[in-house]
Amino acid sequence: MTATQRVDLWLRQATPIALTVLLAILSAVPIGIPGYTAVVPAYTAMAAFYWAVFRPDLQPPFALFLVGVLQDILAATPLGMTALSLMIVHGLAVSQRRAFLGKPFVLAWFGFVLIHALAAFLVWFLASLLALRLVGPEPAVFQYLVTVTLFPVVAWVFVRIHRYVVR
Repeated sequence: MTATQRVDLWLRQATPIALTVLLAILSAVPIGIPGYTAVVPAYTAMAAFYWAVFRPDLQPPFALFLVGVLQDILAATPLGMTALSLMIVHGLAVSQRRAFLGKPFVLAWFGFVLIHALAAFLVWFLASLLALRLVGPEPAVFQYLVTVTLFPVVAWVFVRIHRYVVR
């Protein structure tokens, strides 16, 4: 294998994590809509789920954890919250990946709906514990609903990247 082929292979294999980092950065970019940062879709959770199911070898948990910490720093959320959420999504998706592989997309979508619900609830619960009071669930519920609604569109993009870039 030539040096050029090795670099090409490395870049292809780095694509899932690089894409997840990009999504973390984009999730923290202010777009001028009041309250948007509280309900921005969990793009990194979508990436964590997709790559955990279809290419877990290219998404090491430690790298995903660091992406979560980066997103927490950029979004000024409690350090470790996104990382914990991504670890939950990743771990459950990897543990159930055989149930999703080779099945209709709607089954994977349903799996994401359930797995992300658990992760989102846990993050909301921990945020309430940190605040020493129940935090209003409305932003978390809205973010969850937007995230699971957008998942098919984002997954379609991931499929194209997977098919034509990662291989």
